[in-house]
Amino acid sequence: MSSSGTRNGRERNEWVELYEALDGERKCFDFSFQERLPNDCVGIKHIGWEKRTSTDYYWDGLKREKDNNFVFQYTLSGFGVLELGQTIYQINPGEAFIVQVPSDHRYYLPPHSEKWEFVFITLKGKQAGKCWRYLYETIGPVLKIQPDRKLIHLLIKIYRETKEGKVTDAYLASARGYEFVMECYRFAKKLERNITIPNSLDPAISFIKTNFHSPITLDDIAAASSVSKYYLIKQFKEHLNTTPIRYLTKVRIKHAADLLLNTNLPIKKIATEAGFSNDNYFNKVFRKMVGMSAGSFRKYKASIIFD
Repeated sequence: MSSSGTRNGRERNEWVELYEALDGERKCFDFSFQERLPNDCVGIKHIGWEKRTSTDYYWDGLKREKDNNFVFQYTLSGFGVLELGQTIYQINPGEAFIVQVPSDHRYYLPPHSEKWEFVFITLKGKQAGKCWRYLYETIGPVLKIQPDRKLIHLLIKIYRETKEGKVTDAYLASARGYEFVMECYRFAKKLERNITIPNSLDPAISFIKTNFHSPITLDDIAAASSVSKYYLIKQFKEHLNTTPIRYLTKVRIKHAADLLLNTNLPIKKIATEAGFSNDNYFNKVFRKMVGMSAGSFRKYKASIIFD
């Protein structure tokens, strides 16, 4: 059994609790639409956010549905156990496991774990299966993923969209599934720029990512991180070459850009959902960062790489 749980688990428990601010209670969603897509298309079968505290939580991969499905489950706090044949893995915060259903595996909350909080997605389709096989071959069944990686933020984004009722048909669900599969490939191929971020910054980054739509301040970010704001500024400058507030603004602008390209919401509404106090200030900041107005960005379907 992996021995890294004690080492990493406690360090990450603090930032994980901040995720609980994400739109209220945890939920699980099943995807069922009238539209029938070809079998080789990627589809989403389930997505959810759970916190298990009972050893009744136990899944046997040989006693589940007969159709081929592919599970990605990322630990936020606590830990669980994955058994693959005779091999046992402890799945700690910052780690995900991937399995195919049905197959010879079991995952569960063991008696010596107080809780297991995780977010998961279950995909279907031949292309999802190809991706899972590639991940197994290049990384293995357990993936170590920092919470600031795009793969995890995409998973949270899909969960949030589902919870808000924005994934309305099989085609949109398939598009989100393909997006997740492609991000898995990017992660496996290490195409995302690798910036070493210390664990001490995880609470601040997670707090920003989950509360950017609210009127948060530097003091709020520092309080969530249990450090002084001066220390926080120093850490952001040293490791990310920016300040906490600039990082927050970047997250807000990225979210606004996504809404501009993928929704018909009025710009005034987008400004509010992105955490800006009014649309005039939003337009000023957007133009300064992106180089064009929000209206022009939407009109010309601009593709901007903010990084």
